[in-house]
Amino acid sequence: MAEIKAFDVDKWIKDFKKRLYEKYKPEKIIIFGSRARKDNLIESDIDFVIVSKMFEGMKWPRRLAAVSELWKGLIAIEPLCYTPKEFDIKKRQLGIVNRAVEEGVEI
Repeated sequence: MAEIKAFDVDKWIKDFKKRLYEKYKPEKIIIFGSRARKDNLIESDIDFVIVSKMFEGMKWPRRLAAVSELWKGLIAIEPLCYTPKEFDIKKRQLGIVNRAVEEGVEI
């Protein structure tokens, strides 16, 4: 595998965000986990919460697959894809989405 640099990761995230906006017009994209805390390794995966009205009527596995297809980076991503209504409920509950809202970085 080619050497991964921070610049590469930043570019992959920027390109991914652009593709997400073109296809799903998200209301919110949050990076959370080690990347948001800045304690990641260069090869650490990237955790995303993505909120879009366009996920309505789409089953959870399809959302993840469709969003993952837009990622062109050499490291793994872990997307969590919610409709605005689902996100509003999840962010109030104890769990990963609540933690992402509290500790994450909106991009």
